[in-house]
Amino acid sequence: QKINTFFQPIIGARGQSIFAYEALSRGPADSLYCSPVHLFEEAKRQQQLFSLEAVCRSRAIENFTRQKLTGKLFLNVSPETLLQSDHHSGLTLDLLQSYGLKPEQVVIEITEHSPTHDYGLMRAAVEHYQGEGFSIAIDDLGAGYSSLRLWSELKPEYVKIDRHFVSGIEGDKVKRDFVRSIVEIARAVNSQVIAEGIETRQEFEALSEINVDYLQGYYFARPNPQPVREVSESAQMVWKQIRESREMYKDDGQVGRLKIDIQPVTPDTTVEEIADLLDQHEHWFSIPVVAGGVPVGMINRTRLLQKLSKAFGRDLYSKKPVSQIMDTEFMAVERHMRLEKVSQQVTQRKRSRLEEDFIITENGYYCGVGQVIDLLKMITELQLKSAQNSNPLTGLPGNVLIQEQIDQLIVSKTSFVTCYFDLDNFKPYNDQYGYAKGDEILLTVARLLQKHCNASMDFVGHVGGDDFVVIFQSHDWQGHVQNALNEFSHTRRDFYSPEHICDGGIWAEDRFGEKRFFGLMSISVAAIDSESADFGSAKEVASQLSVIKHEAKHSKGNSLVARLAGSVVNLFNEGVVA
Repeated sequence: QKINTFFQPIIGARGQSIFAYEALSRGPADSLYCSPVHLFEEAKRQQQLFSLEAVCRSRAIENFTRQKLTGKLFLNVSPETLLQSDHHSGLTLDLLQSYGLKPEQVVIEITEHSPTHDYGLMRAAVEHYQGEGFSIAIDDLGAGYSSLRLWSELKPEYVKIDRHFVSGIEGDKVKRDFVRSIVEIARAVNSQVIAEGIETRQEFEALSEINVDYLQGYYFARPNPQPVREVSESAQMVWKQIRESREMYKDDGQVGRLKIDIQPVTPDTTVEEIADLLDQHEHWFSIPVVAGGVPVGMINRTRLLQKLSKAFGRDLYSKKPVSQIMDTEFMAVERHMRLEKVSQQVTQRKRSRLEEDFIITENGYYCGVGQVIDLLKMITELQLKSAQNSNPLTGLPGNVLIQEQIDQLIVSKTSFVTCYFDLDNFKPYNDQYGYAKGDEILLTVARLLQKHCNASMDFVGHVGGDDFVVIFQSHDWQGHVQNALNEFSHTRRDFYSPEHICDGGIWAEDRFGEKRFFGLMSISVAAIDSESADFGSAKEVASQLSVIKHEAKHSKGNSLVARLAGSVVNLFNEGVVA
């Protein structure tokens, strides 16, 4: 009776509601064993770990039901307890029944504080729990002795990321990449990710952007015997700001714009009810099936009607739950996915399924339905718009699209670097060699810039004439720029006569009609990062770049001058004409 149970809420990633409570046990408040570390270490030393965990589970279930807490209950169980020979597999189930709880409401959270050797036995124990209706979670992913193998062997419904990878994640790229990778793996193996140990708003924002499923930590609530029952107003406000920021990011190229609001059904909806819905809504070609907000299946109008139209079809299927006939191999895409990628996924489907609807999700949750015909229309419209606003020579996006891209990155608060490439001594070359040769130079520069950037992350545009813009989101942007300049130094020689290469340039008239010497063409690059100022629009970025470009053009040969974190620095200067 001296064991005290504290509960800490686990918040849905949308920051609006409490998904579950984790039960945390403490010893007597006035003793050394108030610390759970000391309490369980002493129990282990006295070979009473199983007995202590049984008491803790009993107290947790009793207090959870007595307080009428909603959501799921996470119960901590050590691998040693699961593997003990005297472990009674039905004990927890009997306990739940005595308090009126269902196994589906409980998650067995495996805490790994020592190595696991018998994975076969562990897997059998876990499968037994899952067979009874319990869910499984693995604690401290990334910190245990073999947590990744445990994930692979046990196939849990939930994985908890260790606090180490959460602390300061907003300023640590390695941690963000690690968590992002875990989320991607979890999506592939049907696990959901819980980030625990969140203590600051910045950590909350970073993890929300990475799209983890659930959040837990002091930022939301400390463990308490009588826990909070609602998410704090401050946390709800932060999520509202994140959502509004995403909504403001109105990118024509995102599949979310195609969303059709079709009310989903649950797996226990009868086939007869589905048929009635399709009769009421003639423009619906499909109905999504959703459980707990997550899509689990799809009903196609044509296939369903084919089943029902067969002899005895209605008698066979009408009263059955839709879960027995739904299509579980449906296509689902995140609402922020680019239309081109969605189109690629559509075309990779079997020919018989090319025209079928797909589900649009947000953070894995149902958002709406997309139709292939709408996808094709939107892609066609964007292609026409792109053609109208692209440079006729290079085919690269023109000034309008460049400005739209920068504005979208500013609104979405995405980090980026804008580089303005200005071709030096191009006009005298054009006058000397003719416009056809000049066009070849511009096409060469366009190809170089596209070659030396990350096509999936960076944006290359042609402002007009001999001016180009690259908007980098890839981290190694300086390396990309330097490689482009180095290659141009070699390539430009192919466009001059041997005599002009020997002279190091050409004699031509300047803007005042005076003959003077112009060196071989070079490229001056002005760069500015999004952290240098609180930019409100693309026009403000362009205004700052014009000042930096003036500095870059003072250098001889290829050059790169940048304003980074507010300071203007000369990052590269060819120095001598090649």
